Parts: sequence; C-alpha cells; structure tokens
Amino acid sequence: MAWNADRTSDAFLRVLIGLARRVPYKTRVHLFGWLTGWVVAPLAGYISKAVRNLQLIHPEMSSAEAKRIARRVSVNFGRSIIENYSKDDLSEVLKNSTVGGPGLAAFKDALAEGRGVLAVSGHIGNYETLRVAIHNMGYPVAALYRPAKNPYFNEHYKTTMESLTGPAFAQSRKGVVSFTRHVKNGGVAAMLFDVRATSYPDISFFGYPAPTSTFAAEMAMKTGALLLPIFTHRCEDGIHHDVHFETPIAHTNPREMTEEMTRRLEAQIRRFPDQWLWVHDRWGSEDLRARRANRSDTP
Repeated sequence: MAWNADRTSDAFLRVLIGLARRVPYKTRVHLFGWLTGWVVAPLAGYISKAVRNLQLIHPEMSSAEAKRIARRVSVNFGRSIIENYSKDDLSEVLKNSTVGGPGLAAFKDALAEGRGVLAVSGHIGNYETLRVAIHNMGYPVAALYRPAKNPYFNEHYKTTMESLTGPAFAQSRKGVVSFTRHVKNGGVAAMLFDVRATSYPDISFFGYPAPTSTFAAEMAMKTGALLLPIFTHRCEDGIHHDVHFETPIAHTNPREMTEEMTRRLEAQIRRFPDQWLWVHDRWGSEDLRARRANRSDTP
C-alpha cells in the first residue's frame, strides 16, 4: 500500500494520545503540554510563526521574550488537546474551577425564557472548557467547527467534539442551517470568531486589519439569541480553569457587534498573552494586508 501522509500523521497522533491516556490525568496534561511545546511545535514551525505574530503586534518585544511566550502558547495548546480527549476528567476538574462572571445570570435568564444563547469566544486558554462547563450545568451545547484538512484526523476530531457537550456541525451550508436551527429553537451553541475569514471585511485587531467573520452577530440578530462572550484561561497550576461569562453584547448591527467582540478578546489577550493561539495566520502576510487595504480604498 502506498504511503499516505495523512494516514501516517493521524496514526501517530492516535498512538500518542492512547499512550498519554494510560497515565494519571494531571501527569497526562503536563506531559502532553511538554511534548507539544518542546518537540512538536518547534518541528512544525509553530514557535517561529508565533514569534512573527507577537513581534508584529509588539515590535518592541525582544526575540527572547517572544520565543518564551510562543513556547508557553504551544504548551497550553498541547495541554488543551489531551484535555479534550479526556472529557470525564476535564468535567470533574471544571466542577472545582471558577465558573462565573456578570453574564451568568443573563445566560440562565435567557434559557429560562426559551431564548437561545450564542456563546462566542476566541482561541484562548482551553476554549473548549466553556462548553464543558455549560454542559456541567445541564445544558447541551452545539458547536460549529472547521473540518480538519486531514480526513482521518477529522473523523475522530468530530467524534471528540460531540462527546464533549453535544452536536457538532461542520462549517458547510447544511451544518450552518442545523447550527442556526439549534439556537433558534432555544438551545445553547458556541463558536469561535477569531480566525482569518478572507470573504469578510477587515476589522482592526490590535491595530492591524484582520478579516473577521460577522456571522455570529448576524445569526444572533436573525434568531434573537443572546450574544454572550465567554472566555477561559488556564490557572497557574496548569490543570484548573477560570470560565468567565461577560456581559451580553447588545443587538445593534453586525459590524459594531463584531468589533465589540473583538475588543473583548483583545482585553483577554492582554491579560493572558501566553494563552492565545498566536500561531494562527490571523492577519496574513504584509503583502496580503497591503493588497486588501488597496482593495478597500478603491471607490
């Protein structure tokens, strides 16, 4: 049989996860974080990508400091991966973590009234913990996800997403319709909005234009759902998490609402710069940013 890169990388990841799950939970989380931060991330080029983005936003930052933050980002990401493959353990940890904030009452009130809730967040902390924390309260949570390019990995990625809290819908026409229906019927759904979406307009993110989807705001207005930013961060012990329900975002217009979501995320990243996924190609290359700026300036 011909060598298949996707199948091989997926098999390697499955073996790695299988071995990690044989050790106690806390050791597992720390071990997987170390492997990702010190082995996988450098080999995959994640450290250098994160350093470039950090120094784009913080030109005064030294390479040594940027590299330190990039390493911690990669460790956090590795910990998050294995946590999400350890749902029962993560659920127990969250029962002893801080889950609250000024938006929690509005969240419960909306659901009591039969109004759907759309939770929005970014790639900070272990962003999946917000769904598990809500599930611990007794509310199933639907997710909208971007299918992985590796079809073998995507198979168990989707299964893992669904096992965490409830249905997971792919970003496709059919998936979006089902996701929207879930919210319109009074359910809870969660999605991340901080990925580069080139078919949408630029919104300033840390002072640089970043193509940002306004879909969450549009859907909240269409369904009448509560638009609720929820952010998580990892505690110093590396195991526990804080899940923070912010005040809801008022329905005005999609751009204003998305700008407000972005400002909220910026504030979280400033507090926890080593927990946001700086490896994302959020702003694009300098050439791409210039070309988008020229297009937007054209009458």
